[in-house]
Amino acid sequence: MTLSTPMVTAAICSFNAAQTITSALSSAASQDWPALEVLVIDDASTDDTLSAIEEFIQNNKKNPPIRVLQNQENLGVASCRNRLIDAANGEFIAFFDDDDISQPQRISIQMARLAEAEAFIGKDLAICHSARQQIYPNGVIHYEQTMGGQTGEIPSGDAVVERILLGRVTPNVIGSCATCSQLGRKTVYQRLGCFDEKLRRAEDTDFAIRLALAGGAFAGVDEALVQQLITPGTEKRLEAEHEAYVALLHKHREFLALHGWLGFFELWQDARLLHLKGQKAALLRKLALIGIRYPLKTVQKLLWSLPASKTRRQQKRWHNAHNIAESP
Repeated sequence: MTLSTPMVTAAICSFNAAQTITSALSSAASQDWPALEVLVIDDASTDDTLSAIEEFIQNNKKNPPIRVLQNQENLGVASCRNRLIDAANGEFIAFFDDDDISQPQRISIQMARLAEAEAFIGKDLAICHSARQQIYPNGVIHYEQTMGGQTGEIPSGDAVVERILLGRVTPNVIGSCATCSQLGRKTVYQRLGCFDEKLRRAEDTDFAIRLALAGGAFAGVDEALVQQLITPGTEKRLEAEHEAYVALLHKHREFLALHGWLGFFELWQDARLLHLKGQKAALLRKLALIGIRYPLKTVQKLLWSLPASKTRRQQKRWHNAHNIAESP
């Protein structure tokens, strides 16, 4: 791949983001990549999101061009991303969220890093993520590492699948693959059938698993090029998180069965929910049951969970505070 100046589409999904969408659009439009378009879709918002988008477009006197798509009913983020992929004029797509802010050099840095990944594996089946600076409502700022950092080998294939589904730790296969910091070729998304619209959540994780199963590579940028605001939403409830996790395990149960982990995860998924809910006594009983039935796997899973423990603790605190705030 040569970095002449292929077109990149900055793609934004928006829903009920009237307070943040202007900043997100400004962030996308301010990218320093010379061949850029901004494409935003509104997923049938019930607030003034669409009006804010239209006002921004009217006030955008300079390049890049900005186009807007609109859903007549709420279809979910997977459907929105697929519409963005289909409508994109860019050879490459960089996904932005409606409440995040990216550094102006984000696309330029990721394009260079993606070129390294494609050269490393000898084909264009790769994507690139950057690390993120997560900002919680209580003011806590958390650096979230991304997979495939610049100090190690670019991971690909089964090692990535095992990290995502099993939690297995191998060199440079630690960190997340959030779509809000993702850049890839349009043809890569199309080749894999884009995002699974049956999944209302965890569709990004599912895409990463399918890419890894196809032998794709995951290049990471260590610099936090995305500032991610952690905002509430019904899809982020503990129950919704748990349902998405279970759906993901069910979809990829063939891989789990092939590697001898299916029975373990049928029990582990319940232990995970107890942990998120802070039900310590029930969690200990469940872990004891799992440990008796799968002693080696239990030890392995607990050890593999350590590198991401800080992230999980912060997410658990946020979930608990948010759930309490939503309670009648």
